[in-house]
Amino acid sequence: MIPIIISTLVLGWIGIVLFVILAVTFPKLAKNNEFGFIHILMAFMYTMWLPIPITLYEILHTTSLKVGMIFGLVYLSMMIITMSLQTGHIVHSAKESQSQAISNHFMEILSGPFELMANIVKSIWVLFLAVAFWEQEYVMMANLMGIIGILIIYFVLLLIKESLLKPNKILNRIVGNPYFFNIEVFCLFVSLLIFLTFI
Repeated sequence: MIPIIISTLVLGWIGIVLFVILAVTFPKLAKNNEFGFIHILMAFMYTMWLPIPITLYEILHTTSLKVGMIFGLVYLSMMIITMSLQTGHIVHSAKESQSQAISNHFMEILSGPFELMANIVKSIWVLFLAVAFWEQEYVMMANLMGIIGILIIYFVLLLIKESLLKPNKILNRIVGNPYFFNIEVFCLFVSLLIFLTFI
């Protein structure tokens, strides 16, 4: 068990370092139009976090989390796939001087509802984690996961809005915020890695 935890922690904290590097260098990379590089770094970041759902299941070892682990792995796989595909599209579009309209169309296909669906899958995993932490009497972690898991409502509403041609006035008021999405992901994985580090 110890080698599994150590390898998960090493990879996991590498993912956090990549996140911090991206956060610090984003303005300069964006100014130089290096969005392809940004997305491939994010793909690596999510890849580093792949062992986390499995390791948490091995540690908490509750029946419910055996199902929840699947949602965690699917979420991370979806993010790795979409970030990798977006990288290819962004770089190709820039090199081929593709029209902005066509480029935006493909980015909507590769991100938009796909990433929102991934976030819903993540929220389901987090809710399973909340139950597992509660069963093992890690009350603080259970409460934290419960709060993060409630965001599933926000992601579902955003997905419904993105899926409708004519969303109603209430849905139109709900806006997706990339910065909020990234902060939420950062808080989630930092919390899980801190737990694994000091367990």
